[in-house]
Amino acid sequence: MSTRNASLSFGSGVDNPDGLQLKLSFDEDTTSVYGEYRCPVKFQSDQGNVHPGILAVILDEIMARINEAMNFDTVTGELTIRYLQAATINENLHLRGWFVKKNRRIIENRAEIENEIGKIVARAKGKYIEKEEE
Repeated sequence: MSTRNASLSFGSGVDNPDGLQLKLSFDEDTTSVYGEYRCPVKFQSDQGNVHPGILAVILDEIMARINEAMNFDTVTGELTIRYLQAATINENLHLRGWFVKKNRRIIENRAEIENEIGKIVARAKGKYIEKEEE
């Protein structure tokens, strides 16, 4: 069982008015997460683009949601992001991520953000460390 306080999470916490408040769904059959997000102007970088740090948070949150849904209590160990093009403020972004493997206490996942015309704007691979039971 995850000890993460999901309601205050910057990425998807419903009780965090300053956060992204992502709405992500988990599909058990494919062990994947999906959702949509429209980034408001307060997370703008320059020239109407989403700040790359916000894209990093989204990608990490997608992969953390996979772990949570699979009952892995984890912390982020490594996050590798490839930015392929800018994401625009107020455009519909399609989010998806999937479980790759678990090796002892290390869980590996992947995630992507796609813009409204189907181009991938960023993709990530993450390694998450399962917390030791107390």
